[in-house]
Amino acid sequence: MPSAAEEPSDLDAIAEDVAALKRDLAALRAHIRSGATDGLAGAARQTTTQLAEEAKELYAKLAAEGERTAEMLGRHVEEQPLTSLLLAFAAGLVAGRLMR
Repeated sequence: MPSAAEEPSDLDAIAEDVAALKRDLAALRAHIRSGATDGLAGAARQTTTQLAEEAKELYAKLAAEGERTAEMLGRHVEEQPLTSLLLAFAAGLVAGRLMR
């Protein structure tokens, strides 16, 4: 039969084991959380990179379209300067009236 002196040591050992389990569980939770946030951060980085690439492509397309439009407008002015002058005057007149 265990003596009275041994009983507290068994309880102490159990308390130490429970405390160790609590520490291990807390460390496991922290590791799981950091792993989850690392995964989310990686996904966010990948999405950001993809969006940046798509924005660059869209900018390039819009810039090319703007250049084509400017060239077409320039050719139109060269081919019909009087019509272009009259259209510019009319647009200015309408804009001036609207601003009053």
